[in-house]
Amino acid sequence: MRIYDVTRPVSPSLPVWPGDPPLVLERMASMERGDRLNLSRMASSVHIGTHVDAPLHFIAGAADASSLSLDVLIGPVRLVELPDADAITAESLSHLDLHGVKRLLFKTRNGQLRQDEFDPGFVALTLDAAQWVIEHGVQLVGVDYLSVEAFKGDGSVHRALLGAGVVVVEGLDLRDVPPGDYVLTCLPLKLVGSDGAPARAALISE
Repeated sequence: MRIYDVTRPVSPSLPVWPGDPPLVLERMASMERGDRLNLSRMASSVHIGTHVDAPLHFIAGAADASSLSLDVLIGPVRLVELPDADAITAESLSHLDLHGVKRLLFKTRNGQLRQDEFDPGFVALTLDAAQWVIEHGVQLVGVDYLSVEAFKGDGSVHRALLGAGVVVVEGLDLRDVPPGDYVLTCLPLKLVGSDGAPARAALISE
């Protein structure tokens, strides 16, 4: 068995979505300064690094992060590599055989982008790809950048997926993982009332 940690390391150098607050991680008590212990404080957007979107993110009054089902976040998953895609479209997915696949991760050229600053040219899903995913019964979609939707998107991709009950995992680090079938473990923080939550995610190869 091999375990791939596909979680982005969380530090102040982590890219954030333009307009979102940067991560603040500060040592409030320090043994080096004479305190009896080390104690740190963290402040950031809930959509930092590897994270899960709750339906509430784009749908008013919808379920929050504490309502996300572990039955969907843990289980068999297929990792598909699309190395030459500038966008993930329905056409680029049409050759896939997803019979019985309920969880789907996309590995793209996003892994080659700089890891210390935001790049608006990342690869994302188009609306017809989101509709394709829904029509094929996929319950979870994961991508290797901060958003499942293009930088200047109108929110329609998010609304389509989240409105159909598809769990959206963003900010995965898939650079060292070959395409294939795995077991996914993705555990977002159980944040009550939140529109998303940071997560620790791993792929297990059996």
